[in-house]
Amino acid sequence: MKNKKQAIRNLRTSLKQRHLSMMSIGGVIGAGYFLGVGQAVIMAGPAVILSYLFGGIVTMLVMILLAEMSVAMPLAGSFHLYAEISFGKLVGFITGWTYWLAFLIGPASETIAAGTFLHLWFPSISVGYFCLIVATLLSLINIIGAKFFGEVEFWLSLIKVIALLIFIGSGIYTLGFHLNPNISFKNYTIHGGFLPYGYSGVLSAMMIVFFSYGGTESIATAAEECVNPRKIIPRALIGTVLRIFLLFILSIIVLLAVLPWNNDSIHASPYVVAFGILNGNVAANIMNFVVLTAALSCIDTGIFATSRMLLSLAQQNYFPKIFSYINPKTQTPIVAILLSCIMLYVGVILSFLTPNAFTILGSLSGFGFLFTWLIIALSQPRFRKYILQTQPQSLTFKVKLTPYIQYLTVALMLAILCGQFFVTNGWITITSGIIWILIASIYYLIRVKHFMIRKD
Repeated sequence: MKNKKQAIRNLRTSLKQRHLSMMSIGGVIGAGYFLGVGQAVIMAGPAVILSYLFGGIVTMLVMILLAEMSVAMPLAGSFHLYAEISFGKLVGFITGWTYWLAFLIGPASETIAAGTFLHLWFPSISVGYFCLIVATLLSLINIIGAKFFGEVEFWLSLIKVIALLIFIGSGIYTLGFHLNPNISFKNYTIHGGFLPYGYSGVLSAMMIVFFSYGGTESIATAAEECVNPRKIIPRALIGTVLRIFLLFILSIIVLLAVLPWNNDSIHASPYVVAFGILNGNVAANIMNFVVLTAALSCIDTGIFATSRMLLSLAQQNYFPKIFSYINPKTQTPIVAILLSCIMLYVGVILSFLTPNAFTILGSLSGFGFLFTWLIIALSQPRFRKYILQTQPQSLTFKVKLTPYIQYLTVALMLAILCGQFFVTNGWITITSGIIWILIASIYYLIRVKHFMIRKD
């Protein structure tokens, strides 16, 4: 494993703590959240708060386990390499490829969202042209280099954070001083109760919720390009926890008090409508701009993370070597980036085939993230044992209350996955995910076993 690490340390170490923290935020707060929360509300009603709270707890637990492994061995391949060390090459490959697909699905849907937001301002120009512009722009940003990417992501993410804080603040101010009789916590119960669809509704929204949280783990894929990963990663974890509970939970609490969950606008762009109710049409247009930057930011992070994962897989001969090429000038995996950018157009194609493209893509992506997180949690005990045997001095950040934290994390995720068989259309998502895992396994057996591509 030491040789593998030396072989892939060709990436420039230029990402600092503020880049990493904001990249983690950028990977989560995209249009997938701003629009996805509306789809989740339709499924669960006001009780969607429980869905996001529960999802946030699971995300935080997984992040803690991942932080320990990333600090001990900061690699671009990150958790797929940890899975390989813990369970073997097959599990490592399936984890890496599933994560790659899950994260690609997200930006594909974000591209549709970005094109749609721009189309609202410029209706004479088709969404497709905007999608082309967005894909090209984000490709160039990632090709230029990691430091430039970090700076762009820092500012894009900062815009989202400030906007959500303003939304939360203005909502609390309006609620506290009763400035609008239609804005009230009564909206939680007067339209069918807090649990209009019961706890099954809370469970049915979980895949969209995990799609919203997906991207938190992207800080681990950037660990190798950090200036000081052993110091920065744990600190970035603190920022992630604050994001989960402050930005997500509080903003949803305010949203549902401002905009009743059964309002027709909830499925379109709920935060834009709610911000307009609080502060007028000008504010609504400002929020539409913020949502647009959120989509761009999330695509930016998605291309970064998936290209690094593809780079790592190609360096291990799972994919053709061309994807492991690193441009000597920019020190970026340019071919892997280009392939990731091409996949952005999958969402555009699906949008012409079904009006539910966003929900379908979001649910499948949510499954991919949840599966990856499950493997991360399962890997942590074996990976710690490996580190203690080979390089114990690297274990500078340790998860407390082990193994109980790991047991709890695994149990919660298995309960969510099993519960999907008991909610409407949940079995479709799980079945699709299982089929994907079988395809990945067959590919591995054919390429790696039959043709003996792996040399080690």
